[in-house]
Amino acid sequence: MILDLRNLRCAIAAAETGSFRRAAEMLALSQSSLSRRIQHLEHRLGFPLFRRSRTGVSPTTAGAAFLERAIAGAQQLDLAARYAVAVDSEVGQVRVGIASSRTGGLFGDVLRQFKALFPSVNITLTEDTTSRTSHHVAMGTLDVAFLIGTNCNPVCETRVLWREAILAALGNTHRLFNHQVLTWQDTRNDTILLSKAEQGSEVQHRIIAKLTQGGHRPKIDIQDVSEASVFDLVVSGCGITFVDESAARRVEGLRFIPLAGESDALPASAIWRSDNANPAVLRLIAVAEAVGRGGRKA
Repeated sequence: MILDLRNLRCAIAAAETGSFRRAAEMLALSQSSLSRRIQHLEHRLGFPLFRRSRTGVSPTTAGAAFLERAIAGAQQLDLAARYAVAVDSEVGQVRVGIASSRTGGLFGDVLRQFKALFPSVNITLTEDTTSRTSHHVAMGTLDVAFLIGTNCNPVCETRVLWREAILAALGNTHRLFNHQVLTWQDTRNDTILLSKAEQGSEVQHRIIAKLTQGGHRPKIDIQDVSEASVFDLVVSGCGITFVDESAARRVEGLRFIPLAGESDALPASAIWRSDNANPAVLRLIAVAEAVGRGGRKA
């Protein structure tokens, strides 16, 4: 029986996420396309792989037995292919994931120093949300990712490289724009603008935990836009926001101000799969560790 590996990857993603919708998002497919691929695989196998319900999907008994072995086989095939590419290629390539808008700060230094040390290795960057970037590493579509926070995915290795501060981002018409340092108390009466794309991230967890201390109920406005667009809203006077250092960038009319006691609040980490045979991965992580030692304590 000849099975299409693309269809198999769709079924594996659905099993791992428990949802056709989330699996489609992870693989950058439409949900209808993913569903058709899985149906075609089920037709070839002669039995259903999943039970469908309003809350998601779960493997059937036969589906679970098939997928358990199929996942191991797909991982070995992917590993073998990438190992062969690494051995055969004189140039080399490393696929790097970065959480959206975080190519500045020490993360930017890591990429620049690696390119200077290994000019023949091509770096392919992918920006996405923290959760989706982590999923792509777990699925093997990215070699390594640099994220704020620590990864909870059991198939990935995590190494904390350094720690970053939380900064308040204020527009030039804000009453506190010229302050050198702020406290959380200073912002109690402000509208806090946050990006929906990063909901659930360790950065936003920390921000919300701090803002709600003592039973305070902050005015939080979740916007369905990128963090860069949140900066534009801050400049327009719609509120303020908080970010980690790597997200800070030069924006006209915007200023990033340190928060007292938050100079090392957030861990900056590398995540990767230990079975990744690409030799550039560990070299890149070693460069990141060296940058971290020179820039900030991990």
